[in-house]
Amino acid sequence: MKIKLFSFAGAVFAIAGGLRAGTMELQPKETVPPTITQSEPWQFTIAAPGWLAGLDGTIGIRGVNADIDVGFDQILQHLDMIFAMRAEAQKGPFGIYGELIYIGLSDDAQINGLINNVHEQVDEYLVDGALSWRLVNQPRWSLDLAAGTHYTNIYERLELHSDPVAIQQASVRFVNNIADDLRSRLDQDISNSEFLEALKSTIKADIINRIGNALDRHENRPDIPIGPLGGRIREEVTQRVEQFIELKKAELRARVDALVERGLDRRAAVDRVVNAAKARIANQLAVRLNQRLSQTLSRDDYWFDPYAGLRARYNFNKTFYTAVRGEVGGGVASDLMWEVEGVVGINWTRSIFTEIGYRALAVDYDNDGLLFDTTMHGPQITTGITF
Repeated sequence: MKIKLFSFAGAVFAIAGGLRAGTMELQPKETVPPTITQSEPWQFTIAAPGWLAGLDGTIGIRGVNADIDVGFDQILQHLDMIFAMRAEAQKGPFGIYGELIYIGLSDDAQINGLINNVHEQVDEYLVDGALSWRLVNQPRWSLDLAAGTHYTNIYERLELHSDPVAIQQASVRFVNNIADDLRSRLDQDISNSEFLEALKSTIKADIINRIGNALDRHENRPDIPIGPLGGRIREEVTQRVEQFIELKKAELRARVDALVERGLDRRAAVDRVVNAAKARIANQLAVRLNQRLSQTLSRDDYWFDPYAGLRARYNFNKTFYTAVRGEVGGGVASDLMWEVEGVVGINWTRSIFTEIGYRALAVDYDNDGLLFDTTMHGPQITTGITF
């Protein structure tokens, strides 16, 4: 009887244990919620934007402005080097964006005056960095808020190459004219104002006009987007020549006065002394003009522009899509900057894509003697890979 009772009790416990075990198996297992890393992997994009942009507007240096209207065809003729790269990283709603564009240009112009020719160089760096946050994420379209900064660096260089022969001839002619003017005024009281007026007229006739209007015309409408670095050459040369002649006026007049003091019978001997003085002064003037008219002028300007903007994308299907972006900034370095871009894209594969569109970047910067009020715009073709 006890054996039967134990057997029955064992059977009951066994059945109960089996039922309990079955009940546990039927209950759902606890799962650990996925981390951000597991649910939203990083997605990277590297692309090369081919921006076929021209530039128009105004570039000024120290109050002298140049009207810029340079199309992409002109830029292509003077292009030394171009580099462009864009990179993006996206993880869930968070994104990082970066872009670098470098353009190197150069140009040569023949002036055919006291300045024989000029060589110009422009190096421009455009760097863009931003963070973004996805506001709307739908199967077909998305909308991102972006905030970042544009960095602009512009290096301009102007090399002036003088004509030593023309400068020597102009210096001799100028000193002769000054000596003749002094000789004709020997019997008069020459005031500083009268002398300076005559001096300015002679400087303009013999030197300044021979620098050539071609330099002004070229700098006012250059073939590459460069400011008028040589815009004040005429004024500076005028001041230097006036100062030089003021220093040499006493020497010239003393030599000319000797004509009267020593009498007409010794005129030939005195003329030789005067001519030697004039030649020496002309040579000294030629050296100074060569130094001033054969030199290199350059400046390097850079600034940051913070901005905020929106970026949107709409997928027509798995292959075709369109995307737009707009940014507005400035107020820290430049008065205003803005950028817009619109593209139509094609996904050739799951990773490779091409975009065709139009892009414009405008900036109004005026600081430290540089005015840079321009718009850079043109079509853009971008090819990239996503992984």
